[in-house]
Amino acid sequence: MQAQPQAIPNDGYLSTQSMLLGGFSILVCLAAWAFMDVTTPVHTVANLAVALAFVVNDPHFLVSYTLLYGDYRKRILTQRRYFWAAVVVPICLVLAIGVALYKANAALMAHIITGMYFLVGWHYVKQIFGCVIVTSVQRGIFYSAWQRRLLLFNLTATWAMSWLGPHSQPENFDYYGISHYSMNLPPYLMTVIFVLVGTSLVGVLGMQLHHYVQTGQKPAPPAVTAFVAIYAWYLPMSYHPGFGYLVPFFHSLQYLALVWQMKKNEVAALTSHMRDRELRTAWVKMFGGYALRAVVLGVLAFEVVPQFLDKQGWVASTSLGATPILVAVLLFINIHHYFIDNVIWRSDNETVRKYLFHTAPPASAGKETRRAA
Repeated sequence: MQAQPQAIPNDGYLSTQSMLLGGFSILVCLAAWAFMDVTTPVHTVANLAVALAFVVNDPHFLVSYTLLYGDYRKRILTQRRYFWAAVVVPICLVLAIGVALYKANAALMAHIITGMYFLVGWHYVKQIFGCVIVTSVQRGIFYSAWQRRLLLFNLTATWAMSWLGPHSQPENFDYYGISHYSMNLPPYLMTVIFVLVGTSLVGVLGMQLHHYVQTGQKPAPPAVTAFVAIYAWYLPMSYHPGFGYLVPFFHSLQYLALVWQMKKNEVAALTSHMRDRELRTAWVKMFGGYALRAVVLGVLAFEVVPQFLDKQGWVASTSLGATPILVAVLLFINIHHYFIDNVIWRSDNETVRKYLFHTAPPASAGKETRRAA
């Protein structure tokens, strides 16, 4: 019999964990359908998204850097995949983006932008998958290999739907003044994707029913809200394209919720021997300082430094838009962020297993939860 966690954290569909991992975005999605006028200018939503970026989107990127180059820095020179993410990938990105800037090569920059969108969407669904697995394990719910593959297949199909949809249109796109191309895919391909999404979703529902019959376990509420969130992120864009600007905010909120839980548990363990003033001081320095550092670095990386460099006029080509340095920074961080997270958010990372899974899963479940996030 599989061991149960000693405590169930924040259970319920309206709990803090459930709302941060997806519940909030679902409510916003429903509110948008109910109250948002389809004629609302896109820039109205975009301006809101920019404001939210200061406190959520930007810090979520820099948190991954503080984890890799701070918490896990000793692994960079001792473990191959950490070296790849921390050294090899950023060097390759700097070279590729640097060549595009130096030669004012808009075509190369367009390829990089297309690659970024490809990886960002994949990163979103992998994070959803990780949320489902982690919050389930926290409650002693373990899925078999075929159940996890079915769940991941549906999530992958939704990613394909979101990424290939725009590429089934003949128009090119614009990213901060840089034109990047549509692959002009045949329309029937989207029909195939819709069928795959629908049939695999029915399969996931049947799988959950089968799991309940076999084990008596209902899905964990945070796992449900996280899973439903991927549909809440993508479907409203068919009603109003401006909603797409809020998707990064919801993704970042979900990401920070996982980091918050892991760091909270870690700090609690490190300060378990402290009392009173010493304990409060340690919490402020270790947890508050961590959060403040992410916010400050986010503002510097996404606002202050790129804007200053763009004002120097080092890249004057109009084909790269009015803010080429900002675009370069956005591309670098977005793509690198994917490779960082692909390394650090793994269940074979002992820190993640100890402080995020709440209680370690039994040995028989170790392989099932590997690479969960």
